[in-house]
Amino acid sequence: MNVLIIDNSALFHKILMDIFLDSEITPVICETTTQGLEKLSLDKFDFICVSMYLLGGDGISLAKTIRETDGYQHTPIILFTAEESHDVYTQALSSGVTEVFHKKDVQQLVNFIHRFTLQQQSLSGRILYIEDTLSQQRMITAVFESRGLIVDAFFTAEDAWTAYLQNDYDLVVSDIVLEGQMTGMALINRIRRLDNEKGDIPILAITGFDDISRRIELFYLGVSDYVIKPLIEEELIARVRNLIQSKQFHEESVKQRKRAEDADRAKSVFLSQMSHEFRTPLNAILGFSRLLAGDSEHPLVESQQEELEFIQQAGKHLLSLVNEILDISKIEAGQVEFEFESRSLEECLNGAIQQISPVAKENQIEILPYSVPSEIKIRIDVKRFHQVLLNILSNAIKYNSENGSIQILCKDIDDKFTRVAVKDIGIGLSEEQQSKLFSPFERVGQNESIEGTGLGLVICRKLINEMGGEIGVKSKAGEGSIFWVDIPKA
Repeated sequence: MNVLIIDNSALFHKILMDIFLDSEITPVICETTTQGLEKLSLDKFDFICVSMYLLGGDGISLAKTIRETDGYQHTPIILFTAEESHDVYTQALSSGVTEVFHKKDVQQLVNFIHRFTLQQQSLSGRILYIEDTLSQQRMITAVFESRGLIVDAFFTAEDAWTAYLQNDYDLVVSDIVLEGQMTGMALINRIRRLDNEKGDIPILAITGFDDISRRIELFYLGVSDYVIKPLIEEELIARVRNLIQSKQFHEESVKQRKRAEDADRAKSVFLSQMSHEFRTPLNAILGFSRLLAGDSEHPLVESQQEELEFIQQAGKHLLSLVNEILDISKIEAGQVEFEFESRSLEECLNGAIQQISPVAKENQIEILPYSVPSEIKIRIDVKRFHQVLLNILSNAIKYNSENGSIQILCKDIDDKFTRVAVKDIGIGLSEEQQSKLFSPFERVGQNESIEGTGLGLVICRKLINEMGGEIGVKSKAGEGSIFWVDIPKA
């Protein structure tokens, strides 16, 4: 890219030359307005930088002259100045200057030019172009092809529609008013009625409408952008570049997301398989430790019994961790099958309370009497919902206050969901702890003497989400917590 610099400061020349040395930018330096205008008449420049004060004139007047020169009506012009005056900025923009930079902000200028350079690079993509005027079609096709684009040009919307259904394009560019039975607007309407990517392609309309309300109608129709006749090449290419790059960026984002999902699924499958393999040796360790502990012929001494109990305790904790990782991995890998059925909420709660009651009694936690209308039916996988209830009730026992209590609450949220809540009077959670609650291996700073892996609530959320419900918490440090589950009604 060729850049013309018109400035009479040798130090500033040196700074700019050093900056552009290792880039694809070729700077040409002139010290006076006369030299600069001569260079513009002899060579073609992609970018122009002028100083505010020059030998033989000033940068603002020079910018006006450049704008009146053939071929430079739309070329970016940057003004360098040592002044920080709003009046200078306003005068510069009104004279045709693109942007104003202070001479100390050289790095900002480099960034600006770098981004402009990227905008001048060749495009890649395929365009469907519909224009019924031969001269216009040839001219615009040549402009597109000079920028690296592949163009399929048609005179009628009917032929373009046939080509569109048979090929993949990155952009549709169409005149609104066309000869033939199908107008450009009718073509756009047909495209927007298609499914998936075929119906989502960016469309650039070419219009002669000078009525703002008519142009707004184009957006209602489904046009992504428009240009007004007579066409200006720089504006046309800028809009085409933006639309094509946006589409290609979206497609790349979709691909990256697909790769990430595939990688995450592969990770889950791997963890599922590895966790399954871990269970066999762990069960063997626990089994043999139980045999050693119960060997009446060769009883262990007291110190050996304590060490063996430590092995069993650690083994059970590790087995619990492996089982929970296995659960998460199976859910993420799509290996868990859900069998949905209609069940009474009262029946589900009674089953979970009955199973957890001995644990509550052992920890001196009272489960208060509760009442659930027998007519409430929910649609769940019974086994998975039971697992969720047990986990929430178990946490309410573990993190309750001494001689605390648990309250079961139930209410209809709307005609689609029923809420079940478990309230404790324990230590509660701060806002920061609540934000980490459903993250893997986060035990939100709880007492390390309380056993746990930090995976239980993660599994609960995944299971509830798979069943079409939600899980959440309301809590305040020192005032207990309420864990709630919204589950679909039958």
